[in-house]
Amino acid sequence: YIAARAVWLLAQMGEEGFGRVAALLKSKDDTVRLVVYRALRTSDGLRHRATTSWKINGTLTRAAKMADDESAAVRREVALTMGNERTQLGKEDTRGVEILVKLAQKFDGKDRAYLEALGLGSTRKGAEVYDAISKVMGGPAESWSDAFAWIAWRLHPAAAVNDFKARILNPKLSTEQRKLMLTALAFVPTREAAGAMLEVAHTKDFPMKDLAMWWLLNRKGNDWKAYDVEGGMKALGLYDPDKVKLTAIEMPPLPKDAAKLPPFAEIAKLKGDAANGKNAIAVCYTCHRVGANGVDFGPDLSTFGKQQTTDIIVQAIAEPSATISHGFEGSEVRTRDGLTITGMVVSSGDPLIIKCMGGLVQTVPRKRIASVTKMTKSLMSEPSQLGLTAQTIADIVAYLKSL
Repeated sequence: YIAARAVWLLAQMGEEGFGRVAALLKSKDDTVRLVVYRALRTSDGLRHRATTSWKINGTLTRAAKMADDESAAVRREVALTMGNERTQLGKEDTRGVEILVKLAQKFDGKDRAYLEALGLGSTRKGAEVYDAISKVMGGPAESWSDAFAWIAWRLHPAAAVNDFKARILNPKLSTEQRKLMLTALAFVPTREAAGAMLEVAHTKDFPMKDLAMWWLLNRKGNDWKAYDVEGGMKALGLYDPDKVKLTAIEMPPLPKDAAKLPPFAEIAKLKGDAANGKNAIAVCYTCHRVGANGVDFGPDLSTFGKQQTTDIIVQAIAEPSATISHGFEGSEVRTRDGLTITGMVVSSGDPLIIKCMGGLVQTVPRKRIASVTKMTKSLMSEPSQLGLTAQTIADIVAYLKSL
């Protein structure tokens, strides 16, 4: 910390201080090189306020050298520099793009912070950068590396629409690889992208049809509003607000004779049996995923036991409305024809999209909605409604802790 402060101050103490700091770019310590690079980048503007061209040239020359640094953290910083410098470079100056191409080639396909730095560095020139990167890392869509697929996802240029569609519809790719491209396609704000998503959603036996539909319904009122997506959906028989069939799903009331559990602090003191908990947790599968089992509705419990204390887990089960996880708040939708639908609103546009217990997703046309009310209680059933006792809860907690 003290050394970093010294570096930062020295870089702003005239040419001698700047020179001493610049020499540390050759340090064997990754952290030192990172701090030095940041300090020099900041001091460039202070030293050469009136000579912008020199500042840019000096910064880019340094960035080009550091683009080969062995540290991903340093290279991330170089990528961010390219985003800062672009507004001052003429179109004929391609050095910034060339540096980003060099950085892209060192992306391991996993470092999301590195990927985001590349994206920010490509601000206002994403199409240009993608074109340059694709010439050295791209090729036929079906043979893309994971690294290049992630870069294409982050930059999502209009030029990649056909490649995105080809990968989405390629059954030889994994579900995750195809889903990545589906998401990238959804963020391309062009008529061609909207048309490609319609084609994907209409493809027979496409395994992610529901997700493609979600994107169409989500984008038809914003980025793709000018392209009559709803008209296209009607023509293909994908969605017609006048023909949507809704299912009433209400939270069951708590029985008047429901057994009352002891305070959660007392339940937390009970000794749980993980073997019994493994069987008892089956009741949770209707709303939660635990490993490979269950439904993606409530929070995933696969690592919940290792992340939280026993008290927190016990209270989450025994008193579900005491603390509701962020993003899992419930809403109650009432329709004009008297239906009540409870669940989590995942899109409040037109149509409103609500995810109900059991994982059922329903699209509710706005013209059919009478009211939407946020619920003050959890969508999770009370323990008595699930047939859970204090000991059963302790057993489930013991099992979650054992995972």
